[in-house]
Amino acid sequence: MSNYSNVLREVILPYIQDNFPAQKITLNQFKKAADAQVINNNFHVPLRTTRHGGITSLANDGNNLNSNVPGASFSRGSVPVRDHTGAFRLTDLSMKASSGDRLAIKSSFDEQAQTLVSDFGRDMNRQVYGQNINAVSQVIGSTSGTEFTITQLNSATADDGRVLDRYGSVNGDITAGEYIYANAIIGVGTAYLNIGTVSSIENPGGTIGTVYLTGATASAANDTVFIADGSGGGTAGMNGVGDALNSLTGTNLYAGVARSTTGWSPQFGSTSEALSLNEMQLKFLQGNKFAREGDKYACFVNISLYNKFGQLLTAMRRTVSSTPPELSAGWSGLSFDVGAGMVGVFLDNQVPDGEVVILDLDSWSLCQVQDMSWAEQGADSLLRISQTLNYEAALVWYANVICRAPAANARLTQKSD
Repeated sequence: MSNYSNVLREVILPYIQDNFPAQKITLNQFKKAADAQVINNNFHVPLRTTRHGGITSLANDGNNLNSNVPGASFSRGSVPVRDHTGAFRLTDLSMKASSGDRLAIKSSFDEQAQTLVSDFGRDMNRQVYGQNINAVSQVIGSTSGTEFTITQLNSATADDGRVLDRYGSVNGDITAGEYIYANAIIGVGTAYLNIGTVSSIENPGGTIGTVYLTGATASAANDTVFIADGSGGGTAGMNGVGDALNSLTGTNLYAGVARSTTGWSPQFGSTSEALSLNEMQLKFLQGNKFAREGDKYACFVNISLYNKFGQLLTAMRRTVSSTPPELSAGWSGLSFDVGAGMVGVFLDNQVPDGEVVILDLDSWSLCQVQDMSWAEQGADSLLRISQTLNYEAALVWYANVICRAPAANARLTQKSD
């Protein structure tokens, strides 16, 4: 057991930590928040909510300064601590068969580690574009208690009113079963009232898929499909782009601050039409005036709109730079030029279908309790599962994201190629 735990801590965990960033192009661009505090299971960070009101020009030295206000106003924004986990199991037989042989132990972990880092990173990056409810699909119709058909999320028809700014299949980049896998536990319907385990999914890459469950689970047309946890309860994802940059206005809150607060409403557009370079440039410029000098921007799109953007450059006889823009972890992309400089356009396969997301990267922060680690921190990183001869290793990451200046960011939806 100690040999296995040592390999998990000294070999497998460093491998996962080193390779995790390459699986999450957008999330990897957010800097860790050095000022985040954990209070009552929430991350708290300082947020500026007004411009500096104490600036004035004096007619002469005898006039008083404007000291009615101390300066800019700040608030304490908060987002919940999210518990992100990934686990795998080993049998007692496989462990004893390789016991004492460090190389054999490493080999038994390799495939699981590679799969875990790829799929865990992909799911975290998906959540960056979500709105914290972990909704991934919706039901078209049910044919039996163990089978139902699904399609892409659509706010106009989904039974859960919390699903915002989703428009079904725009370009076909996010499929019906994109984020539903065998052995996943899903909740169906408002508040996850019906829970089931996926045994298989048919046509996951199409606009319509069929989900097969182990055990009967009631469903009805337009039921929202969520990722659930092992206890059969609903899970909540990161408070990502869908939460910070959406169509809500007025007294609706983001991070505990009313969206009507100056500089708190994002540059949001939702018109069903073909992508245009002019609209991308306009939304960037509208957001950029709320950014701090020197903030770095990046634009993220999925496959169809990335290809469309390249076509727009060609049609307008814009040349692709010989030194394309780059992001951390080595990602490169295309770009467009505006008065404020060059904005990189990058392909991210988790961007919701038909969306153009223009982010002031310096306005986003990654809040975490610590780097991801094994849940068991003592001598043994493996736990024996009660009443079985199987052992389990659980990776855990307590993290969320927060945007400190939503108005400096832009999001366009329903854009076709």
